[in-house]
Amino acid sequence: MSGTEAAAGTALPADIVRLTRFHQGIDLYFPPLRTPGVALALALFGAACLAPGLLAAAAVAPASGSDSAGLIAFWLMSIFILPFVVFGVAFIAPAVYLLANSLSVRVTESGIVSARRVFGLPLGERRVARADIAMLEAATPLRYRELRAEAPYYSLVIKTKSGMGLTLREAYRTGRLDHYRNRIVTVAESLRGEALMERVRSEILKAGRLAHLASRASAQEPHEAP
Repeated sequence: MSGTEAAAGTALPADIVRLTRFHQGIDLYFPPLRTPGVALALALFGAACLAPGLLAAAAVAPASGSDSAGLIAFWLMSIFILPFVVFGVAFIAPAVYLLANSLSVRVTESGIVSARRVFGLPLGERRVARADIAMLEAATPLRYRELRAEAPYYSLVIKTKSGMGLTLREAYRTGRLDHYRNRIVTVAESLRGEALMERVRSEILKAGRLAHLASRASAQEPHEAP
């Protein structure tokens, strides 16, 4: 996304969000490595689960090929080993994702474009027309919580009119899968503290000419999102 750099004085933390203004609106860029503390905690817990499983597998594997008894013992031990491996991978994979993903958001009078990348490779793009935006909500995703965190991490999501109340079954039956996929679109994330969240929300409302959503957003308390 191109444009002129945001004017000095915005004072947004560049390691979390970078704001660029241009004549039609704003670009928001959320770079990789936004939440290293959360990713490190997940990775350490995953490694603590994965290491015992791999060590146990390495200890049992040599004896598995000696005879049928060894093979049976290996399969029996795998019942106890496999959960450790699964839990380890289940925590390490999100940690890698948190470190490697980035989010680019363009907000203009005509609508919002949100693009996700992982290791610089496009993962997906969402486009929502301004007329289809029903609300802009703040959420505190569980995946961004840290032990001993002084302030929670917030995300901002838009909900669309065309996707509200739409189920996957109905979307598939009526050919509205795009509406279902775009029913909730993330436009900001990893915003630590309510003050930063409110600043970014204000920028989005202003750039998108969405002032009519401001009163509705202020009336809603941030909620937890999985």
